[in-house]
Amino acid sequence: MTGPPDPHAPLRLLAARARSGSHADGARIALGVEGGGLAVAMAAGMALVLERAGITPMTDAVYGTSSGSLVAAYAAAGRMEDALEILDAACSRAFVDWRRLGRAPVVSLDHLMGLVRARPPVGAAGGEPGLRVLVAGVHDGALRSLGPFAEDEALYAGVRASMAIPFWSGPPVRAAGLELADGGLIESIPAATPLREGHTHVLALRSRDGAYRKGARGRLRGLAEDRVLNRLAGRVPDLVRARPALYDAEAAALAAAGAGQGPWAGRVQQLAPPPGTPLVARLETDRRKVRAAVAAGREVAERALERC
Repeated sequence: MTGPPDPHAPLRLLAARARSGSHADGARIALGVEGGGLAVAMAAGMALVLERAGITPMTDAVYGTSSGSLVAAYAAAGRMEDALEILDAACSRAFVDWRRLGRAPVVSLDHLMGLVRARPPVGAAGGEPGLRVLVAGVHDGALRSLGPFAEDEALYAGVRASMAIPFWSGPPVRAAGLELADGGLIESIPAATPLREGHTHVLALRSRDGAYRKGARGRLRGLAEDRVLNRLAGRVPDLVRARPALYDAEAAALAAAGAGQGPWAGRVQQLAPPPGTPLVARLETDRRKVRAAVAAGREVAERALERC
C-alpha cells in the first residue's frame, strides 16, 4: 500500500544521489529555473547553494526560461559564482536605461551577452547535465525547447532568444533558423516541459514567492499596453495578453503539488521564498536589492536541504 505523494521527493532524490554519487535510482530529474529579468537573483541564490552541496551535478538536465536560461547555463556548467558576478554587473544603465525609451531598447541584450562572453559558462555546451532553454516562436506562437547545445555560439544564441523581452529588449532574436522571443511568454516556470520531455521529477527554482500571482490586466493598463502590443510582430501580442493567466495557472499547480495535490504531486517541487519576502523588479538596477534577493534565495535552499 503506497502512502500520499511526497512533496519533497525531487530534492530528497537529488540529495540521496549526492550522498551515494550515483544516478542509479531509475528517476530522471530536471532542475527548472524561473526567469523574470533581475528577479532571477532569487533563483540564482538557490542555484548557488545547490551547486555547493553537490546537488546540481546529480540532475539529468537543467532547464531555464527568460533570464532563468542564463542562470541555468551557469548552473549546468557548475559556475554559479560567475553568474552572480554577471547579475551584479548587470545592475547598471549600460544594461537597463529608461532614458533610451523611444530611441533604442531599454534593455541591452548586447551588453548582457558581452558580460557573458567575458565570463563564459565553460562546460555548459556539450556537458552534463544537459542544458535546455525555452523560447517562444514569434510567428507561430509555439513553445520550443532548445538544446542540449553542442557548441558555445548556439548556446549564446539560445539564451539570448529566451531572454528577448518583447518591445523592451528590441526585435526578436533569430536562432535555430527561427524568429524567437522570451520563453516566459508561454512557460515562465519550467516544469511542464521537462515532464513532457521524459523527466520523472522537477525541482523548480522560483524568482517569486509561492503566493505571487499576476492577476488579470486592469482596463487602463490594458488599453495602454495594447497601444504597444499592436505594433509587435506575429503572435507576440496574443502571447503577452495570455501570459498572466498562464503564469497564475503554473503557480497554482506548483502550490497544489506542494500540498500533495494535483497531477504534479510527488513529481514537482518548488523552492520559493515565503510570502512577504522583498522581491526584485524585472528591470531593477539597485545592487543592494539584487544582492538581498540572492541572500534570500540562498536561505530558502539551505533550509530545504536541512529537511533532506
